[in-house]
Amino acid sequence: MSYTVPVKLPAVDWQLTLKPSPAWVEKQHSPWPLWTFITLLFMGLLTSLTALLLQLILKRNQALLIARRELDEEITQRKTIQQDLVRLESTDALTGLANRRFFMEDLAHTLNIADRQKHQVAMMMLDLDRFQTLNDSLGHQFGDELLVQVAGRLDQLTDEGVTVAYSGGDEFMICQQHVEDIDDVIYMLGLIKQCFETPFVVQDEAHSVTATLGVAVYPHSGLNADILLRNADIALYRAKEQGRNTYQFYTEGMQEREVMRLELEKELSQALANHEFVLHYQPQLNLHSGEINSVEALIRWHHPRRGLLPPGEFIPLAEESGRITEIGCWVVTAACRQLATWKGTRFDHLRVAVNLSGRELDDEHLVDRISDALEAEGVPADRLELELTEEIFIQNIEHNLGQLTRLHELGVHLAIDDFGVGYSSLAYLRDFPLDLLKIDRSFITDVTERHDDAVITRAVINLAHNLGLQVVAEGVETQAQLNFLKSHGCNLVQGYLISRAVPAAELEKALCSGVLEQGALAEFSL
Repeated sequence: MSYTVPVKLPAVDWQLTLKPSPAWVEKQHSPWPLWTFITLLFMGLLTSLTALLLQLILKRNQALLIARRELDEEITQRKTIQQDLVRLESTDALTGLANRRFFMEDLAHTLNIADRQKHQVAMMMLDLDRFQTLNDSLGHQFGDELLVQVAGRLDQLTDEGVTVAYSGGDEFMICQQHVEDIDDVIYMLGLIKQCFETPFVVQDEAHSVTATLGVAVYPHSGLNADILLRNADIALYRAKEQGRNTYQFYTEGMQEREVMRLELEKELSQALANHEFVLHYQPQLNLHSGEINSVEALIRWHHPRRGLLPPGEFIPLAEESGRITEIGCWVVTAACRQLATWKGTRFDHLRVAVNLSGRELDDEHLVDRISDALEAEGVPADRLELELTEEIFIQNIEHNLGQLTRLHELGVHLAIDDFGVGYSSLAYLRDFPLDLLKIDRSFITDVTERHDDAVITRAVINLAHNLGLQVVAEGVETQAQLNFLKSHGCNLVQGYLISRAVPAAELEKALCSGVLEQGALAEFSL
């Protein structure tokens, strides 16, 4: 092998031929270039593989980071869901307050702390007055909205170191976690009362709502959460017996009375079937004629073990259990039966008044049942009088007006009982077809001693007469009260001065002898 290159020199052209010598060729056959090439090739491959591996590692790390981030997000979501579930399990969906389960667990924890720190805890059961009636007459949506608003106001008490929970129905539970003395509880009761001072605006209408409370204080009224709750509930029932918008502390002896109440409630379900109810009649004296032309029928329970029970001991139970309508039907039927018995006798001029509850007035079949009872006994409708409370003026007004209009058209007399103690508007006296007003006994008791009671009584009498209504005064027990009422034009009176409520046979005997009229009017000076 040779290599020839032309070479130009001045004035002559040469050709230079290069030819390797055998020694040089032999020297170029050394293995080092090959090894160098192989080494470089290997290093190139190793570098490529390393780069590829690094790339794979980076991609894997990136995938792991993404997976870790997604896992963290999933864990966070699960924790959030878990917290939401815990919150849902411990919170009432309607009111947003703690539910009964959470409250009882928290109460048990609070009592443990109170035991270690040696302080007291107050447990309160709160019941909304007349809620069931409002809920039934104005609808469940109204009831729900009212509950939400009540819950909102009570929830503000949590700043005072209390736990508030919704128990269900119309009841709330309140735990005052740290009590040093009874004044702390009284202060809290005052704060609770303030929550109800402003009317609640529901469905664009203002409604005045009150509450009744039962209070049990740890450790005196119970050493654990269940007993404390039970005793607060017992105290609540006792408070409701006293009336609305009040409170009652649990005291010794209530438990025994509660057992008796539960037994009585159970026995009440059998009383009608066993014919244990009777009617007693309290006469009403006409102050103008001096005669007795009307009586009020009052139910009594001939209890097989406890004797004769007045309505105050079982009518509240009947209202709670829903049996009041059934018992009310029996009263109307029994009164009509007695009126039929008096037909053709010297007592057939008597008119009988029976009490009608708001629950009974809600019954669409009420008018038909009363009409059927009168027709079955052959009794003129004007011999029957129905007494209702002012409650009919503040709830389901349109429905109640329709019911009373039908009863008025039937011919029965209609009276408003316990007038003056409710929340009614005087305008409704003009709109409703009424015949009588009954002044509540609370105004009559001190009518001769208290100027305010005398003024109110005179005003009611004048108002009723101007509206064409007669006036009946309840609870007349002294001759001075009777003299006052007669001198101011009251039409009728009833009370212990005239007679207690007595069985029909005893009433007939007294009327025949004339002792009722003579006794009541003996000291009246013309």
